Amino acid sequence: MEDIKVLIVEDEIIVARHIEDTLLSLGYAVTGIVSSGEEAIRLSGESPRPDVVLMDIMLEGEIDGIDAAERIRRNYSIPIIFLTAFSNEKTLHRAKTAKPYGYILKPFQETDFFTSIEIAIHKHRIERKLVAETENALAAIIGSAEVFLEEGADKHDSETLRRIEAIRHAAMIIKDTIEEL
Repeated sequence: MEDIKVLIVEDEIIVARHIEDTLLSLGYAVTGIVSSGEEAIRLSGESPRPDVVLMDIMLEGEIDGIDAAERIRRNYSIPIIFLTAFSNEKTLHRAKTAKPYGYILKPFQETDFFTSIEIAIHKHRIERKLVAETENALAAIIGSAEVFLEEGADKHDSETLRRIEAIRHAAMIIKDTIEEL
């Protein structure tokens, strides 16, 4: 197994140490254990950066796990797996807005970590590859459309220019959507 680095965000130190022991026994590296959303955000941007974050929802500090997860995803594009005792509809609905790669309910089993982390890493790699390839294709489409539009009426009739502008506009919408991933 490659050296996958995990950040543990858990406010109960006994639980955090148990998670750390479990992860180490599974062959993962632990980049740190923190108890607040603020610390999680800070550590996610420092070296060594984690490949995945295991995040409790109820934490110490001003920022809960869901808000911290959203910021980590947006700023560092690191997959988040929630690890929590909360399974009520309101919490689950809020958690989904952070676009997590998994949701493990306490009490957990060792296999919960292994399967969730492996799936999260795999899915994240596929998404990054898809985003990169899509961005490259869109850049070619947008660039070509802009060249045609710059040539203007001298080389193309108005209907062709309208269609090219529609293609460019649609590609820009897709580009903006991809950037949100």
